[in-house]
Amino acid sequence: MTEPSFVALASAASIAALVVGFLKTSVGGGIGLVLTPVLSLFLPAQVVLGLTAIQLNLSDPITLRYYWRQWDPRQLRLLLPTLLLGILVGGWGLAGLSDATLKKTIGLVAFSGALVQLAILPGWLRLGGRHSHWSVASVLGLVAGGASAVAHSGGIVIGPYLVGLGLSNAAVVATSAALVAVSNVLKLITYWGIGFLSWPLVALSLLSTPVIYLGAWLGYGLNRWIPRTWFALTLIGIALLGSLRLLLA
Repeated sequence: MTEPSFVALASAASIAALVVGFLKTSVGGGIGLVLTPVLSLFLPAQVVLGLTAIQLNLSDPITLRYYWRQWDPRQLRLLLPTLLLGILVGGWGLAGLSDATLKKTIGLVAFSGALVQLAILPGWLRLGGRHSHWSVASVLGLVAGGASAVAHSGGIVIGPYLVGLGLSNAAVVATSAALVAVSNVLKLITYWGIGFLSWPLVALSLLSTPVIYLGAWLGYGLNRWIPRTWFALTLIGIALLGSLRLLLA
């Protein structure tokens, strides 16, 4: 794995910080769908996953503050145990993968997630519903945990499921944020254990914190005004292009 230059790493950290903050408070997800595959086109995948993992942890308190106690307690109890298990399984699967293999894995996860999103938008596919059995949430939690560990893509699964329950925009973002805040801590520990993190990466991520706050402020302010369908289609389009570039490289 070729080490990126400081300029490249600092630029990536700034861009990632703004996007992470914005997406976390505006739509509650999409980071793995868009940011992970796009950054992986320019940087080693291990660096991308490590960098964004730190920034996700730094952004979690901001999101929780904006949406404190607006979450659905029952869904937290149903999703969290298997979500954490999925992260452990996914992290174990990442250990020892080459950069080329990891990039293709990220591309595959992002591409699959984008197709799932395309099927959900017109109503062709539903992940659960208002009267879903509790086991649906448990299975989706496990899938989301694996996707989160591999490409920060747990929101691809959790978001549509929560929307299908009929929750408000704020409740969807709040519930997702609470789940992610807990799981991101475990993911950070997992990444450190398999060598995806370094002290320079931690330092750059900490320095990018003001940019995360700026993105979070913008995202929260625009949450209720964003045209959801067009915004989702834009994210899906970026995800498809980025993931295909990774898969075909």
